[in-house]
Amino acid sequence: MTDTAAFTFTADRGPCIVYASSTGDAITLVDHMPVSDARERAICRALLVHALALLDDDATEGAR
Repeated sequence: MTDTAAFTFTADRGPCIVYASSTGDAITLVDHMPVSDARERAICRALLVHALALLDDDATEGAR
């Protein structure tokens, strides 16, 4: 595995939230359309919840 980006995105529409499938064969802009596969949707949801928790934790730490 390398650290080279396999996909390139431009910010022509502004910021976006991107989900790369666990199989590596699909990229979804989840703030524009939902992930269609039920398993991938569950993984995406868990990642989003985790990311929000990290943001909340960081905001809490910064407020101290």
